[in-house]
Amino acid sequence: MNIDLIKTLRAIEKKIRLDNVPSLDELHKAYSLTIKLRSQLLGVIYDAETFGAAGNTPKLADILSEGNIGNEIVTLTINEPLPSLKELTSAVQEHWLELIHTAISKAAREQMLPQFEKAFVWIKIVTPRGTNNARLWDTSNRAVNLILNNLKGIFFEDDNLEHMAFGVVGEWGEEGVTIIRILSFA
Repeated sequence: MNIDLIKTLRAIEKKIRLDNVPSLDELHKAYSLTIKLRSQLLGVIYDAETFGAAGNTPKLADILSEGNIGNEIVTLTINEPLPSLKELTSAVQEHWLELIHTAISKAAREQMLPQFEKAFVWIKIVTPRGTNNARLWDTSNRAVNLILNNLKGIFFEDDNLEHMAFGVVGEWGEEGVTIIRILSFA
């Protein structure tokens, strides 16, 4: 196992001990470490998928991404909530690029992807409570550009005011998911 991964797990374990109730400060530090852990885990998964240690196991993106086209609407579903900007490490960004492009590829298997003269991109992010922003969930702090920048050139020419508009909604839920719908906007 990756040595950095082990160090992070041990640091989390030290912050949250079962023999006493951790302080709020210790819980905040443990939360910060879990964000670091996520990035490290994604790095380990990427290495395993890239260098063959995964064998015949499907890639994580194949498991977490879906895409379909119906009634002139493309729907891409990622079974994770879109991360906040502060969680966007290079490993998380690469992971999300893979998720988005896998979902697009799955939609393209059904039928030819539409190219919109002017598109509307609707992004719905369902996130479980318990994140560090449980009281106020701020849509402007999500990594929306990560999505928009990876749709341009595929579904619309550019992400400027002449070719697209977008909206973001958030909702609390048990399981995290991001649903992206792309449709014509006249």
